[in-house]
Amino acid sequence: MKRFEIVTLTSLVNEGKKIARLSGNRDLNEKIVKAKMKSLEQYGQLIPAVVVDATDAINQGMEVIDFTTGDVIGKEEAMNYLVLLEGNHRYEAHCELLNKNENYAGEFYIMYALNVEVTIAKMLSEINIATNPWKGGDFVKGAKMNNLQKELPLLDAINDLVNEGYNLSVASKWLTFTANIDKKVMNCAMDNIILPQLENTVGLERGQRLIEAAKEHFTEKNIKSRYLIDWIISKYNATGDKRKPDFTDKMEHFLRSISKEDADYIKKAKGKTGGDTKENLINLKLTELWNGFER
Repeated sequence: MKRFEIVTLTSLVNEGKKIARLSGNRDLNEKIVKAKMKSLEQYGQLIPAVVVDATDAINQGMEVIDFTTGDVIGKEEAMNYLVLLEGNHRYEAHCELLNKNENYAGEFYIMYALNVEVTIAKMLSEINIATNPWKGGDFVKGAKMNNLQKELPLLDAINDLVNEGYNLSVASKWLTFTANIDKKVMNCAMDNIILPQLENTVGLERGQRLIEAAKEHFTEKNIKSRYLIDWIISKYNATGDKRKPDFTDKMEHFLRSISKEDADYIKKAKGKTGGDTKENLINLKLTELWNGFER
């Protein structure tokens, strides 16, 4: 396969090539795959998918997995693989059509990325930003992919939360008590520029402890929303400097002390038109409980 050539998947398979993906790339979305299946059935593939050599991806510190099995590809077998940078959903749709629709006879077309001077991580972000815009969590995964060999505990922790369904802003708030770890920070990390706020681990243990304490009475939905962590941060900011060192212990104890009845009230809180918002109701209840806990 030549640099500017568009080839079919069939020809590549005949040459012994296989398809892989980056393990840290964003997850496949079932709805998008189904939409791509309809499009492929009706119109075929209108533009080729973009690939790079698996060897190049591995040499740049990325983990590559077989698209079908999910097995990690080692350097010794990488020469047999091409990694999809753009077209993952279309390829999955193509594979599903081959398995489920006996009348589908579509071909899948592939070409190399044209600018070989750009790092693969940067290619990935630029391709996806330009076509199907990334969300905050996608930037986190991209940053993690490009820094697998670096010791960045905060990035690791944020990546873990994002993989559990937290959005980037909420993950940042839990682990730093700020929203300062944003898309810009992650985009810089993808370019191997580690900004100071991503190296700061001062609030990391605090956030992890408070998340575990919150899990005792609250649902994942409550914890992943901004309401609970925003309230916690407001209490931290209102705490005097002399008392801040004891804040984590106190808040952890408070979260574990909330009764099932009070937790259920917070879980089910709903705002009313012309009345208090959901956030106000939650804040009022938590503050009432906090004030009683402080006495």
